[in-house]
Amino acid sequence: MSMIHALALQENVLKPDASVLVVLLTAWVLVWVLDRMLFRPVNQILDERERRTRGYRAEAKAMEADCARERAQYEEALKRARAEGYQRIEARRREALEQRERLLAAVREEARARVERARRELAEQAHEAKRQLERDAEELAREMVRQVLGRRVEEVTRTLP
Repeated sequence: MSMIHALALQENVLKPDASVLVVLLTAWVLVWVLDRMLFRPVNQILDERERRTRGYRAEAKAMEADCARERAQYEEALKRARAEGYQRIEARRREALEQRERLLAAVREEARARVERARRELAEQAHEAKRQLERDAEELAREMVRQVLGRRVEEVTRTLP
């Protein structure tokens, strides 16, 4: 505190003189030189950087919008392709089912025809077997009559009234 006190005792500490003008002029020249050589170029660089940053941001937003649009187009195309694929699969499945039904109908018809043929053949065989049995029975009866009566059936039937 003694130094402050010593300065306060001196009278010329706060009195302006010509050195104030020199200091002010020097400060103004220094500000002017710094403004021209340092502040303006730095501000220009900062402004240019800000302008480019805004430009890059705008470009990035535009690219992002393009990407979003292209992604939406891609997804739409993918949906269409999937739908088309599913339609083709469904059409082929229907065709396969129709082919299967046609084959089953043909097989059923062939089986029905075979069964019908087998029934006719069986009926013919049964009828033929029945006729053969009747002939055999008649022959056996004649043979029995011949053996029992000792004569042939024609001779027996002639003597009957």
